[in-house]
Amino acid sequence: MYVLLSSRYALRGWHGLPFGLHDRKSGRNLLLDAESFHALSLCDGSTPILFPLVPAPLIDRVKSHIREGLAQICEPGTALPDDQAYRKTESRFTDLVQWSITGKYNLPCRHCYMDAPKAKYGELSTRQCLEIVDQFHAANVGRVALTGGEPLVRRDFWQIVDALIEKGIVLSQLYTNGVLLTDQTLAEFERRALRPTMVMSFDGIGSHDWVRGVAGAEDKAVEAISRAVQAGFPVSIETALYKGNLRRLKATYALLKELGIISWKVSRMMSTGAWARKGDQMDAPRQALFDAYLELGAHHHRDGAPFELALGGLYYGPKGSSLWMSPFNKFSGQADAAKQTACQSCRLHPYIMADGRLLPCIPMTGSQVEQDMPRLTETTLSRGLRGSAYFDRIDTRLDQVFVNNRGCRSCAHRFKCGGGCRAAAMTAGTDYFGADPDACFFFRNGYDEKLARKLKSSPASPMEIARARHAASLSKAPAAFIGSQIDRSQPPASERRTASAMAFQDRRRFGLACSLSQILCWRWRRCEASRGVMGNAMPLYLAG
Repeated sequence: MYVLLSSRYALRGWHGLPFGLHDRKSGRNLLLDAESFHALSLCDGSTPILFPLVPAPLIDRVKSHIREGLAQICEPGTALPDDQAYRKTESRFTDLVQWSITGKYNLPCRHCYMDAPKAKYGELSTRQCLEIVDQFHAANVGRVALTGGEPLVRRDFWQIVDALIEKGIVLSQLYTNGVLLTDQTLAEFERRALRPTMVMSFDGIGSHDWVRGVAGAEDKAVEAISRAVQAGFPVSIETALYKGNLRRLKATYALLKELGIISWKVSRMMSTGAWARKGDQMDAPRQALFDAYLELGAHHHRDGAPFELALGGLYYGPKGSSLWMSPFNKFSGQADAAKQTACQSCRLHPYIMADGRLLPCIPMTGSQVEQDMPRLTETTLSRGLRGSAYFDRIDTRLDQVFVNNRGCRSCAHRFKCGGGCRAAAMTAGTDYFGADPDACFFFRNGYDEKLARKLKSSPASPMEIARARHAASLSKAPAAFIGSQIDRSQPPASERRTASAMAFQDRRRFGLACSLSQILCWRWRRCEASRGVMGNAMPLYLAG
């Protein structure tokens, strides 16, 4: 019997994580245990699977992969295409790269973190952008989200998109204000067989024009949302809250539900860029903000969760599910959380600024962290991810936060929130190791208990949330804000397996092995001694 890897998948590896599988359709990179990887390595069309020297368990695993659609029986000598063959990089693992391809914008937004109307960060040349695409390919990056500024203002936008396609990199998301999202633009995506999630800004009924600084912007945004949904594109909405739109949340909720979006992310205005200079008097008071979150989360819960909803760090509810959780509860609550990384999302979702700098996340734009970051015009993505000031930041552990922050060090909630978001701490006026005031307010005012009482249920486990997200993704399109989460904090060497034993371990316990779309979130966990599994991988963490 001869077996060939399904054309949808390719074998990949990264520094420290040598056994991976790339889903060429979704762009997701998944990690395999050694046995699954070796079984798929035999699926090259030339290796006789039933050869006497092939161990029986490996044969069984190959047969299992055939049943699961990862491989199929083929004629002897059928060649595996080069782009599906194993390719290992010295880059660290990434799930998705967020790339600002321009600092230019077509609306004078009052809250722009990049000061985009002034094009403070400019944009790289076409040649430089194409070189960065080559860097993605060399680092085994599977998918990219394009943002700005407004990415559609670039005259060479389609040249950049075509370069991604040529390298087999999936355009997963496009961040846009919708002004340039015409029927012709959508047709260009369809002509390329692309249907990225359109992540569109909408700052509320009766408020959008003021925030965007242009009369009529609200009508154009609603038209663009409707146009994209009707054309079959998944649409995700992001809303920035301030005093003026806080009271219109429920009306905006009703409109977005009617429009048929797949997800809505709501967060406060960040004190960066343009808003940092003139927005303080318009900031929503923290208690009013959290109380509004509480009411809207309860409404979403009672309404059957018609779309995925994220309300700051207070509430997250998957589409079509009665489950919920509070993302402020990022860690286990146990003392061993001190060795976890302070932010797991930025380890897997690096951000590239319009001037080519690598940054842990978008809200750190303009902060003191920005100045030390490597530029991809001077180094490569692989080098930047492995050994640079960027890596030093994303590798920050909770115990480092506690050492540098007396308030967090003595707080009873520190092993749940880990001091909160590093970017939020800086934009609130403290330093990189400071406390996130929203996280402090959440725990010290008992909002976790208030939410449970309001929803008349307890928060779900991360595993249950992951399953609910998967169920939602089966209907139309992958839900927004989902990433393969891997925390690289490891148990002692004597108590762990190799990094290859990350994702498809313990099939009987989770029932998720080899079903790529089901394995959403992974991080290192210590084994259950009774099972004798060391470094057991568990789908646990919700990206904030």
